Amino acid sequence: MWRPLKHLDQPNDSVLSTVLNCCHVSFSEPLYTAMILKQTNVLEPIRPTVRAVIYRSGDLLVQVKQKRGSAAYLTLPGGKQDPGETAAEALIRECAEEVGTTVTVGPLLHVAEVFKTKADGKRHQLELLFACEVSDNYVPVMGPHPDPSQVGTTWASPVSRAAEFRPAYAMALTTTSPVYLGVFDG
Repeated sequence: MWRPLKHLDQPNDSVLSTVLNCCHVSFSEPLYTAMILKQTNVLEPIRPTVRAVIYRSGDLLVQVKQKRGSAAYLTLPGGKQDPGETAAEALIRECAEEVGTTVTVGPLLHVAEVFKTKADGKRHQLELLFACEVSDNYVPVMGPHPDPSQVGTTWASPVSRAAEFRPAYAMALTTTSPVYLGVFDG
């Protein structure tokens, strides 16, 4: 759970202190501090994940996913980074598999921590969000190896459809946000 405590105008140095089941995090640049509740029943290991932030005319390229009996939701293309694979290589592979195109990987924009509830516990993902580009003539399609719950690919407004995004960091992608976006439920 991410909850801003106060804005730091001129923080002196990085601080990380643990108190009971939570920690207080401060950074060495003007950011927000946060109270982060310690997660329980977390599966090991932490999973490195890459995501493509691809804009066209103010909309993001997203996967439409839907699990049986649940409402559809939107996610950024990307996925698990395999051992020996660079973040850029993983992103190129994942986008080819899921959205059927080659991407040009740009700079790292954001980092988010996501906890996804699974049958046997919570998966802790460290998500690296990169600016990416696709060809100007790209039309959204599902790739040859889509995610099991993927039912489509589309352009979607991160503002008007923010409530449909999982994790819920879509609005942070439309503003000047810090590199570290915080902790989210997946």
